[in-house]
Amino acid sequence: MKLLKVLSLLFALFLLSVNVSSAQNRGTNLSDAQKEELKQNLEEYALALNLSETQQSEFEAITRKYAKQMKGVKNDGGSRMSKYRKVKSIRASKNAEMKKLLSKEQYNVYLKKQKEMEKKMRERRKNNR
Repeated sequence: MKLLKVLSLLFALFLLSVNVSSAQNRGTNLSDAQKEELKQNLEEYALALNLSETQQSEFEAITRKYAKQMKGVKNDGGSRMSKYRKVKSIRASKNAEMKKLLSKEQYNVYLKKQKEMEKKMRERRKNNR
């Protein structure tokens, strides 16, 4: 009887841990649509910046890393202002890494392209309201 209780408790703990880890993964993993959009954006940037193969792989790694962080902010609770501050901080960190990776000319093109993407995103949000 005691063995049955212990096994039941262990099983319940297992189910709880699976549920918690699943919930954590949902918060930071990108959906298929987001992955596709990210892929398209990476292709646009690669063409606009004329990246070398080495730069392209590093650029993709940096972009994916920060895309997951951005999604985490989107799914987190908190006020709009706190989310805005987090996004601004993440963007500054990403830009600092990009500045190290890219040449001066490439970085200027990157910033210009980034502003264009932000403008498109605002228009999409405006149209979805």
